[in-house]
Amino acid sequence: MNEVRIATRRSPLAMAQARKVADMMRRAHQWLSVTMVEVEAAGDLDQTGPIAELTEIGAFVRAVQQAVLDGRADLAVHSLKDLPVAMSGDLVLAALPERAAPLDVMVGGTLDKLPSRAVIGTGSPRRRSQLLELRPDLETVELRGNIDTRLDKVDRSEVDAAILAEAGLTRLGRVDVIAQRFTVEEMVPAPGQGALAVEARPGSEAEELARAIDDQDVRGLATAERRLLAETGAGCRSALGALASREADGSIRLDAFVADEQGPRRVAVRGARPDEVADAAREGLGL
Repeated sequence: MNEVRIATRRSPLAMAQARKVADMMRRAHQWLSVTMVEVEAAGDLDQTGPIAELTEIGAFVRAVQQAVLDGRADLAVHSLKDLPVAMSGDLVLAALPERAAPLDVMVGGTLDKLPSRAVIGTGSPRRRSQLLELRPDLETVELRGNIDTRLDKVDRSEVDAAILAEAGLTRLGRVDVIAQRFTVEEMVPAPGQGALAVEARPGSEAEELARAIDDQDVRGLATAERRLLAETGAGCRSALGALASREADGSIRLDAFVADEQGPRRVAVRGARPDEVADAAREGLGL
């Protein structure tokens, strides 16, 4: 196999992520030719549905996966947080090659300077719940579109500020617009946020090639987060956050947040294995 075709959405961020994976594949296999297969995803075409609901049903990944399943591409590249935990056996998660800064950031202003009743753009129940814990006087509105569109809405004062993932801004070279970085104690990110996911057909040569760029530490930490997501049955419409990190002694710390009819709760647990910390976090959250 001398050529690998990578399926990706056409958004600037998706293309940047796919190019990053392509570069890693070329470095791992210097003889390999890598090309892009651009597809339109249902989530990109639907500009009215709540973004959290579209993510939960896989509207941003299914068309990309289909390009691999029908033979137009060999690998599919996604943001891991967009990938539903209920995966079919038709594709395997061949590589989790990189994780950028996983936390959330604010553009357009900082929490301590925003006036009362300022309007913050975010379509995430998780972000909204934690934001209102910090500043219950603020208001939130759904914010759709790619990163440039969202930044433009802040620039045009359609919203006073917006909450985005730092990883996306980093990959697009737009960290200059960040006004505030949230700590994990202030805002626990989405499970898998900042990580890239590479899917392939099981047993394919493309899967074997992609294994060379898999980061085992990223995989282990992301597995803890996604296990918590799967065990609780929570989706993007639920206000669930999870971030696993590696402690100095090699153990795993898992910070988790949930808000439901019982109110907002958060825990930080430690353990040796992804399943151990996921189970402990679920119990600590009362789920």
